[in-house]
Amino acid sequence: MLLLILFMLIYAAVLALCVYFAVKRHWLKSCLSAVAALIPVPISYFLAKKFVDAFGAPLSDALKEGFLELLNLRSDVMLRETAMLKVSSYAVNAILGITAYLICFFILWGLLSLVKRLIFRLFYKKDYRACDPPKKLPVLSAVFSLISFGAISFSVLFPLGAASNIAASAAKVCDYRLPASIVANPISRLYGAAGRGFFDSLTEIKGVTEFVNSDEAQRGTEIYISLRKVAEGADADGESIERISDSLKNSYLMTDVMSELVANAANSWKNGRRYMTVTPKFPAGRSGELVKDTLEILSGWERENLVSDIDTAINVYKLLRRKGITRLNDGAALFDALAEEEFDRELFAELSHNGDFLAVIPKVLRFGIGTAVDAMEMEMNDDYIVELDTSKLNEDDWLSEASAFSVLISRMKTMSENSGSPDTIGLLADLYSIRDSKLIGNVLINLLIQILYNLQLAAG
Repeated sequence: MLLLILFMLIYAAVLALCVYFAVKRHWLKSCLSAVAALIPVPISYFLAKKFVDAFGAPLSDALKEGFLELLNLRSDVMLRETAMLKVSSYAVNAILGITAYLICFFILWGLLSLVKRLIFRLFYKKDYRACDPPKKLPVLSAVFSLISFGAISFSVLFPLGAASNIAASAAKVCDYRLPASIVANPISRLYGAAGRGFFDSLTEIKGVTEFVNSDEAQRGTEIYISLRKVAEGADADGESIERISDSLKNSYLMTDVMSELVANAANSWKNGRRYMTVTPKFPAGRSGELVKDTLEILSGWERENLVSDIDTAINVYKLLRRKGITRLNDGAALFDALAEEEFDRELFAELSHNGDFLAVIPKVLRFGIGTAVDAMEMEMNDDYIVELDTSKLNEDDWLSEASAFSVLISRMKTMSENSGSPDTIGLLADLYSIRDSKLIGNVLINLLIQILYNLQLAAG
């Protein structure tokens, strides 16, 4: 807040001083100052563009490793880094463009200010400071001074204006109130739309027509704000999750970056390695195994299927939230949910419609049956819970499998809660009713033998 107040005070003070001194001096001095401030704008823009076109690509390639380190990314643990190279090119072009423009502008402005003094001396035959002709025309002088101030301040503040416009647009889309900051204050907003357009034109990547720089920055900001709302628990209706999906669909660069980041993160985390400052902490037991199995699948994410995968992930996230499952270690809540037919049918239907997430279903089966056996305080050979080829099942098959699975988990859950007097007749009836299951039918006989054997041991 202190920095924001200081920024606004400095801006207001400089503007007031410009007008104050302009009123006191001759209008021709202010006119020449305006010319000296305006001419460098197009020339600096042209020179900066040429500089970016010439050095942007080689510099972004050379600085890629440093860029990855800055983001706490290590290339030696990354499966892919093509998207990161694009982001590096994006960042380098933006920095080069802005820096080159500012350097050119201030050099040209300084040179033209000297020329201005020479012209004034030739015209009036006096030193610039000493010359004070009559007919000052203070109003006209103030107007020219404002033009000078506008050109100089825009050249300095257009990146801030672009950032302000991007942040404000993203916040509006996400229904989020921006905190008071230099980016969100009225002065920065004043340079917003024009600054954003100037930034886009100045920093565009040569040969790239698929995206506009500031649009990609806005999509990234929307995703950041939405993720922050989710983390703060301000997404009870799932709107922020939907916004993440929409932002990705409307972005070219972010889909590439997101798929690459997720794949690299999943690959590192499933192997217990630190990535982007995060060291994985998996829940104990079968919940942790399920998380690792899911990370294995996510490590294969590609840009081409990211949007459909994100939609599936969002729908599953909403389904889990409705059951109060919000954390990785909510294994007990997930087990309770798997005993409900409606939940299983929704879950299987969602996962089975996506080729990437289809492989999650056998992992869920393994988790559910294994957790049930654990809850019954019995030993179970996981080799009995085999994973089959699921690619040939149609939509009706998946709904049937979901119903069969819920019957099995519900029965085993009931038996775990009544371990003192297990209903073996009910178990046999339930197992018989789901004997035609393609996914779990082949493990039923082994499961039955194992359960009955354990019950006999307990009775003995």
